Amino acid sequence: MKSTGFFRKFSPRRKAAKNRGHGKLETRLNASIKKANDPVFARRFVTVGVIVSTVMVLLSLFVAIYFNPTRVAERKIEEMAREYYEEYYFQKFMETADSEALEEKKDIFMKVGLQPVKLRQLLLYQNGKNSGYRKYFEKEGFSCDKNESEVKFKPVEPFTAKDYTLEVKLACEKE
Repeated sequence: MKSTGFFRKFSPRRKAAKNRGHGKLETRLNASIKKANDPVFARRFVTVGVIVSTVMVLLSLFVAIYFNPTRVAERKIEEMAREYYEEYYFQKFMETADSEALEEKKDIFMKVGLQPVKLRQLLLYQNGKNSGYRKYFEKEGFSCDKNESEVKFKPVEPFTAKDYTLEVKLACEKE
């Protein structure tokens, strides 16, 4: 028996075939609404937000501390001072010091330290070899006094070019 047009019109198969694309869109939309209202989804969303915010705060603190002009200046003066002491200052000191007097005063040098070296001297060392470092001590809103900033070297046993400690004294101002 043939079905009449009436049954064909309202049969479930026919209705589903007509609305296939629309039904999927409606299903996806309903799923996203349900997902957004889901408490588990909300907790995950908040957790991810808190983690991202924490990472951003830590990153900004790291940048603020590590790239602080005073800290950068301290690192650069230490770098210049190490090179200066190991390549020049220690050799000059050993050449001028009498070996007998050196043995007698070794304890004093280790306690008190050697003559301080000014920032100006470090920048002018070897005909301005370190003049490129000047930008770390003279910036917009930040400057260091080249005559007041200094480094003091304290030799330690066994009294070689690599055995010493540094005491850095920076006289810098933020404007």
